[in-house]
Amino acid sequence: MYIKVNKRFSRLRDCQILQFSVIESFRVDGKVKHRTLRYLTSIPEQCFKFQNSIESFWKTCEEALEDFSEADRKLLIARLETLVPRVDAEKEAQHAQAMQLVFGNPS
Repeated sequence: MYIKVNKRFSRLRDCQILQFSVIESFRVDGKVKHRTLRYLTSIPEQCFKFQNSIESFWKTCEEALEDFSEADRKLLIARLETLVPRVDAEKEAQHAQAMQLVFGNPS
């Protein structure tokens, strides 16, 4: 089992869209075949700059992986983390603090 990332160009958004899926490899008559076990999510490549997009990406992926065994889920999440690092809570807090200093408290 592995994570496959397909890239396609969206003319509507004028950017690359990354599609994440869980794929299983197996053999039939000695030939390697692949089967999609689960589509996880899609995300425009430019959205990796935004923390809320990454958080949404991770929430969707974790929900899609709930049906897998604990061992498989850990393996797939570890692989996903190499592709899309999680949002660092400390950096997020520093960013929120900096935004508050710049813009003040919203009323």
